[in-house]
Amino acid sequence: MPAALALLLVLAAAPAPPLPGGTAAGTLTGRVTDERGQPLDEVRVIVVEAQRSTVTAGDGRYRLDGLPAGTFGVAFNRVGYAPAVRRVTIGDSVVTLDVVLRATAVELPEVQTSASPLASTTLTSPQNVAVLGGRELTGALAPTLGETVAALPGLRSWSTGAGIGKPVIRGLGGNRVLTVEGGVRTETQQWGDEHGPNVEVADAARIEVIKGPQSVLYGSDALGGVVNVVPRDLPDAIGTRPTGRVRALVGYGSNNRSPDGTLILEGASGHVGARVTATGRTAQDVRTADGPLANSGLDAVNGSAAVGWRGRWGSVSATLTRRGERVEIHEDPAADPGATPFQRITDTRLRFAGMATLGGTSRLEVNLGWQRNLRREFEAEGDTEDDVAAGLDARQWLGEAHYHHAPIAGRVVGTVGAQATHSPFDRFGPERLIPVNRSTATGIFAFEEADVGRWHLAAGLRFDWRQLDVDSGANGRATREILVPAQRRTWTALTGNLGALYRVSDPVAVVLNVGRGFRAPNPFELYAYGVHEGTQEFLIGTPTLANETSLTTDLALRVQSRLVRAEVGGYLTFVDRFIYAQPTDQFDDDPADPEASGLREFVSAQADARLWGLEASVDVHPREWLEVVAGLDYTNATNTERGEPLPYIPPFRATYEARLTATRSRFLPWVSLGGETNARQSRPNPFELAPGVPVMDGYTLLQAGTGVVLPARSGVVTVDLVARNLLDARYVRWMSRFREYALDMGRNVVLRVGAEF
Repeated sequence: MPAALALLLVLAAAPAPPLPGGTAAGTLTGRVTDERGQPLDEVRVIVVEAQRSTVTAGDGRYRLDGLPAGTFGVAFNRVGYAPAVRRVTIGDSVVTLDVVLRATAVELPEVQTSASPLASTTLTSPQNVAVLGGRELTGALAPTLGETVAALPGLRSWSTGAGIGKPVIRGLGGNRVLTVEGGVRTETQQWGDEHGPNVEVADAARIEVIKGPQSVLYGSDALGGVVNVVPRDLPDAIGTRPTGRVRALVGYGSNNRSPDGTLILEGASGHVGARVTATGRTAQDVRTADGPLANSGLDAVNGSAAVGWRGRWGSVSATLTRRGERVEIHEDPAADPGATPFQRITDTRLRFAGMATLGGTSRLEVNLGWQRNLRREFEAEGDTEDDVAAGLDARQWLGEAHYHHAPIAGRVVGTVGAQATHSPFDRFGPERLIPVNRSTATGIFAFEEADVGRWHLAAGLRFDWRQLDVDSGANGRATREILVPAQRRTWTALTGNLGALYRVSDPVAVVLNVGRGFRAPNPFELYAYGVHEGTQEFLIGTPTLANETSLTTDLALRVQSRLVRAEVGGYLTFVDRFIYAQPTDQFDDDPADPEASGLREFVSAQADARLWGLEASVDVHPREWLEVVAGLDYTNATNTERGEPLPYIPPFRATYEARLTATRSRFLPWVSLGGETNARQSRPNPFELAPGVPVMDGYTLLQAGTGVVLPARSGVVTVDLVARNLLDARYVRWMSRFREYALDMGRNVVLRVGAEF
């Protein structure tokens, strides 16, 4: 914290570099009114890509000076009104943008920035994007990213207890879903079920989820979709007095006695803004309706520091994030009742971002990132760093550049970009499941958008090259190992997407997307050899695996009116050469091997697959004080070559909630009652459950909550109390790794108090 503030003061004292030729600063000004022409104050106006913002005054007027040249999305947000996004081109002269906001009782997502180069709303974007932000994000917060987003239609969490949760989008998870945090790809979940994305969400501005292939913008691993954890914009004080802000969020969960807390300190002086954050949580053993799960606690500490400079020519920023986790792994008590394995994970990320105008109204954005994920697995409580059973040390260097060209014919905007990554992997400890390796990848792409009357059109094309170099070495345990020779594998892919949105009327739109994605096989699928404790399988990789490629068609109808927000749609995905673990008739049961596990052997295989599904959501305000929310989703997935269901596919689910809010009270007190109903999985893969273990029954979980907003002298305090699994039901999630031998979490009463000053 002292170092960040010192750097802030030094940069604040530095003069802004002059623009070549003495060009005048760009200015955006205007007035925001309602549908009756009355001015609206306290509207937040955000020039999204420039990360500049202000609020309207009492007469509805706003002004932002010192903006860089270029084409940007400008977002207008105010509680009680539908958000609006307009695209403007900033040059050397003053640009006036007046906006009329439409009143709405439904709270709508502000903007999305993940599925296109320029910001848009969900009503104006052809891509299928879900946004979780504001109090919805606070209410959904969980220790893992997967569990936090699991309630969104089409999403689930593939979990290993309370400490590990991997996002699943429309039945696809693991390395088929890319996680991005602060512009940096996180590639830490490719080693199996017990390895999730190590990302903190408590200090995020919002989470954006793209459903469907997004390889054009993100490359490999975005075959099923993208989960983008978007950080808060750094503050600025250009043209105003220095400013500072404090945000705090504390919580407590009754089930596993889990306190957590987040503190955010930020400030700005002139062109410079800075922020530091700290988050910590701890939890004891999870308690089910049948009792506690031994060895299921967790501890996590996350901290970050960021500093940035903004000016007429562009912006620069640097962010450092460090995270430490200790996660206990509950094992089958029938197999090993005294087992106490655990993991320690240290994740460090550094990001540099810059944006510069290039003359006219074009601009260049550059991101440079570095990440190290150090994972150590231990067999028993009390083990030290000298007792590591398996160590995984993954590093990544990332560089990408996006050139945003000037509008073509006044209506076509887009970007041309390039991306490169280099990811070395090392291992240590006696368990050697995959060899030492290094992967290098590059990609070039173009993405364009245009508004033509009632149509919004989008198209993209990308070429990727990926290379994997493997060092010679032994895989497996000392009593059963193989020698992997040094080798090199190379893959290429051509991907693209076409999207169209047709505005039937102001609140109604029809969207159609066709996209092609790809995923290169990871070292785990190619070269694994040995027992994987997470899946209880003896895994054998196949070095000759080819790319997975997909073709997805997505059709949806969207409605966003004053009283209703609704979306219903369906999708059809064909995946060529889908990679999966194929069971064999062989077992790791050599009587002469004292370390034989007795587990079935599984070999990495490929086959064509088909997935189709339905999603629907509705948010209705039949009265000013009453909100009713409901949703459903279903995925059907088949290995078309073998004629059997794909494994790890979630069953049908319906969610529902009614919320009453005293909207005319300054404290906005609310109460809610809702729940979710999960059907029995009627199409399990034959090898998903151990012999003799039945498919779990469907179940319903109820949830109740209440909360209040307490205005303070210079800020606001929120208090929320939510009881999850209200009736302490006995149930097992299909997407839980414990499903064969343990129930899921029982009743959990969560208290959260937030403050902002």
